[in-house]
Amino acid sequence: MARYAHEGQCRCNNAHYIIHPMRVALMLLKFDKNTMSKVFIAALLHDAVEKTDLTLSEIEGHFGAYVAKLVRSITRKHGEKQSLQEKSEAKCQNWLEVMSVSHEVRMIKACEDLDNMICWKSISVSSPCHKKMQRWLNEAEKMSLPLARTTNSEVYNIKCQEYEYYVKHGFAYRTAVL
Repeated sequence: MARYAHEGQCRCNNAHYIIHPMRVALMLLKFDKNTMSKVFIAALLHDAVEKTDLTLSEIEGHFGAYVAKLVRSITRKHGEKQSLQEKSEAKCQNWLEVMSVSHEVRMIKACEDLDNMICWKSISVSSPCHKKMQRWLNEAEKMSLPLARTTNSEVYNIKCQEYEYYVKHGFAYRTAVL
């Protein structure tokens, strides 16, 4: 379902979009040995409602209420024409919600953020997304790193290494309090 939903989509690094949810799901298995199949499925579908025409009702119809609930918890609510300020506020609101829910949701989000950080290295300088990296790193410092710190020490340690890579290469202007 995730593969068909993301058919034809590419990420900022020009990789087929489906690679991202697949890596997130595999990271989840690597860093949380107790992952249940329903959580794995939610990891595969974590961006589908936000980035495609797939609905939570369709996910619930195929995989049940629990998978739909996990996906809903990760999905950021945003409108078509949001300003940067509105988008930032929506991200903060989603982060607050994720921080207060189940370990499973926090793990999916922590793995999603980790995969994003790893992939930023392969974004071409000519890509419009490259200009977003400073903002993304600021969000990582304020939201992604604290989420990982409270969720999984292995994910947190790798995210710290990734963040430090960007500091070392001049993408972030200050070192996060790690």
